[in-house]
Amino acid sequence: MFHVVPSLKAALKAVDAGVDGLIVEGGEGEGFKSPQEVASMVLLPLVRSRTEVPIVATGGIVDGCTMAAAFALGAEGVQMGTRMVSAAESPVHQNWKDAIVAAQETDTVMLNRFHSPALRALRTERATELELRTEENVMGEFGRATDLYFGGDMEAAIALTGQVCGRIDSVKPVAQIIDEVRNEFFDTLGALEKQYGG
Repeated sequence: MFHVVPSLKAALKAVDAGVDGLIVEGGEGEGFKSPQEVASMVLLPLVRSRTEVPIVATGGIVDGCTMAAAFALGAEGVQMGTRMVSAAESPVHQNWKDAIVAAQETDTVMLNRFHSPALRALRTERATELELRTEENVMGEFGRATDLYFGGDMEAAIALTGQVCGRIDSVKPVAQIIDEVRNEFFDTLGALEKQYGG
């Protein structure tokens, strides 16, 4: 069993509980978050330095270069959330996929930052309004998820999306995404070896 963790404290607790591995989730990723977000560049090497179980990195992973960076920081695998939400086979409505493709890296918001769980979501009118509500837990305002996911109403609910939306420029089939990530991963490793190898 692998457990998702957003901090070193959570990682150590999960390892003590006997997990087989960790999914180490940086704060730049989509979805439910710790209100005290830590970026993958900080969290991955920190957890790696204090644990020996296998690590799957998530949060900010979208291509072979970011996969290579995750491996350099101590991961043995990666998980891509937003990239797969926007894949051709993803069951979410085309409106959400198109919004991801159109988004910039600054087009997500952190909601519920002073409560739990926090959420990283695509900036919409609804999300922008909820971002300003710091005194209350906004989970009760999540909305009608099926109307967003399958009906394409981008204001019906909170569209959980990571900052890598700014690096996704097209909807692609899953097989193509995986092939491109794998090929770029090995190309990146080869280029680094060529440039910096002894």
